[in-house]
Amino acid sequence: MLYAGLDIQDLPTPALLLDLDKFNWNIDKMFTFSKKVGVGVRPHAKTFKAAAICNKLIDAGALGVMTQKLSEADVLLNSGILYGKTNILISQELTDPRKIECLVGYNVSMGEGKVLTSIDDIREAEMINDSAERWGVKQHVIIEMSHGRCGTPPGQPTVDLAIKISKLSHLVFRGIYGYENPVNRETALQRNKQTVDTANMICEAGIPVEIVSAGSTGTYEVTGTYPGITEIEPGSFVFGAGPEGSGYGWKSENNVYFKNSLSLLSTIISTTHQNRVVTDAGSKVFGAPNAGVNPPVLAYADGNKIDFDRASLSEEHCTLSFKENSEDRKKLHWGQKIELIPNHCCTAVNQHENLIVVKNGKIASVWPITARGKYW
Repeated sequence: MLYAGLDIQDLPTPALLLDLDKFNWNIDKMFTFSKKVGVGVRPHAKTFKAAAICNKLIDAGALGVMTQKLSEADVLLNSGILYGKTNILISQELTDPRKIECLVGYNVSMGEGKVLTSIDDIREAEMINDSAERWGVKQHVIIEMSHGRCGTPPGQPTVDLAIKISKLSHLVFRGIYGYENPVNRETALQRNKQTVDTANMICEAGIPVEIVSAGSTGTYEVTGTYPGITEIEPGSFVFGAGPEGSGYGWKSENNVYFKNSLSLLSTIISTTHQNRVVTDAGSKVFGAPNAGVNPPVLAYADGNKIDFDRASLSEEHCTLSFKENSEDRKKLHWGQKIELIPNHCCTAVNQHENLIVVKNGKIASVWPITARGKYW
């Protein structure tokens, strides 16, 4: 698409925009921190899904990336994001023999250790081991330790699984990860301690632990400075969506701030009522699971914040409601293009084929959302 050089006002809407200056500011903030404290960064690509962003992050110093799904790893791997010593870690467990063959095949074709996977069950470990043995390679694995979803319980159950893995001939145990969720500082510290204590127990059992991974955008400073954590897994920091840049439209519990680089350009298509306007970006565009859920949290017109009272979504519309005699409502007009900040950046990105990369209101590039719609 020959969009470069156009003004964003010339775009058909809805369109997903990425403010390049804010995006780069967010990356610089994260990697300045990581280099200062000496912790690795493995960004979670389920948020941004674009190979171009993966490359930007690896250039900034990322160890590689994390993906939630095997198919995300597949398309990103084949997009050429891995070079040097970088690798992909798949954070969701596998039970399907066909997926396990695919996983091991990546390491056959690209080299051992290029695609790691997480496990929480000896049955999965044995299936992977059998496949790796047939192929004549060793598959690198990491144990997910649970803080509320998948994963082994902290402590001895995780140690026991590590011991069993270490006895399998075609697996290489690399470490553990314990995603603690975007929680408050005190809870994050408690969960970080469980993760590190468990890693130390595995070491005491005579098994080396190279990777001790944890941390979200909302806890990156807490977890990234915790002794024994070797890498953190933030994703939404690149977009900083939400009132305080938390990524999910929540005010951060840990004073985390990243700039809102992601927005949805939308056109006002109805102004017939004095207390509301309606735009052409609905729940299908925002990625909300149901109409009315996850509405935009901020809105801007010509770079100025719009003070609306309430936002609601139907499938094809976003309605911004205003208090009586609102001055901001009076400034909005039919046909005007405004920017809406998504409540949840991850689901919004997954609805679009491209990110329109913008600098100073002009389009610099169009980045395909490479892993869009990859669910298996």
